[in-house]
Amino acid sequence: METPPATLDRIRHQIDALDDTIHDALMARARLAADVRAAKGAGGPTLRPGREANVIRRLVARHAGPMPASVGVRIWREIMTANSRLQGAFAIAVATGAAGGQGIELARDHFGTLTTLQPAGSAARALSALASGRAQIALVPLPGDTPDDPWWRGLGAGPAPQLNVIARVPFAPDQRGGAALLVGRQTFDASGQDHGFAIVETRAELSQTRLTAIFGKAGLTVIGLPAAHDDPSGGSLQLVELAAYAEPGDARLAQVAAALGEGALVRPVGGYAAPLDLRRG
Repeated sequence: METPPATLDRIRHQIDALDDTIHDALMARARLAADVRAAKGAGGPTLRPGREANVIRRLVARHAGPMPASVGVRIWREIMTANSRLQGAFAIAVATGAAGGQGIELARDHFGTLTTLQPAGSAARALSALASGRAQIALVPLPGDTPDDPWWRGLGAGPAPQLNVIARVPFAPDQRGGAALLVGRQTFDASGQDHGFAIVETRAELSQTRLTAIFGKAGLTVIGLPAAHDDPSGGSLQLVELAAYAEPGDARLAQVAAALGEGALVRPVGGYAAPLDLRRG
């Protein structure tokens, strides 16, 4: 049965009214970006991955109806990044080989259509753009994807502001697969449901089994040891992925360093919000 024209016109008027309401809300949200910038003060981070993760989690939890939640995630990613750009300079240096060559695509999906992307041929070049201020964020490969390129060694070291992992993308994975890390010149923005990274430096090589046991005894669960780098002088660096984020000054990290012996150092280097898997159910 065909819908009567009068009924169809009424539905279209309702849609138009909703479109106006949505547009008004978007414009109001954008005006608030100026207030956010003023509240942060000069030098405050433009990107807040923990805050963004919690916004997406909250919206997905309340989502209902026929529209897929993944569509809502993509819409809000575009909205949040647009508001971040209103708060200050915003360019992303992208290691184009990340995620099996999907670096640019991952960055575009996460940061929206209008964000400036700076292609970089390697993680080192992306991090150089970040360190020099030519970019505010660097998208780099997962450490385990590039075992011959220990780009992660300098994280958390040197004078402030230090380079830290601040997010993993995509936050809500889809069927395409592939992932990368975001690195920024800012402290980690915790969401409350996070995984962490730490770099362990020792004077001698250390087995993964022993390292995992030492972290466990300190109350920190290791979920991965994605990369390691042996120094020609005999020292060793290992990147440790933890089930929960441990911030600088955490007594458990000091306990790990003490158990590893003289000269051992453990430095937290950020983390990422636990991914939201929309593929389940």
